[in-house]
Amino acid sequence: MSSLRNAVKRVTHKERSQPQARSHLGILEKKKDYRLRARDYHKKQDRLQVLRRKAAMRNPDEFYFGMNSAGVKDGVHRKLE
Repeated sequence: MSSLRNAVKRVTHKERSQPQARSHLGILEKKKDYRLRARDYHKKQDRLQVLRRKAAMRNPDEFYFGMNSAGVKDGVHRKLE
């Protein structure tokens, strides 16, 4: 019985398309698009949270002699000569 039940074709449910009257609003976001966007957003938030935690746990008294010859130039941290 179960093999006969598996052989029967089932109707695949499809998502609706954007109605013509609302096409001026842009493309309609489907669930797969939302999931991609949400997953990317949460990855970025997790990465930021890790960086914030690292900054909070940083020792302000930490010193290396390489810091004497390093600095920020044009917004980029690099060794100064």
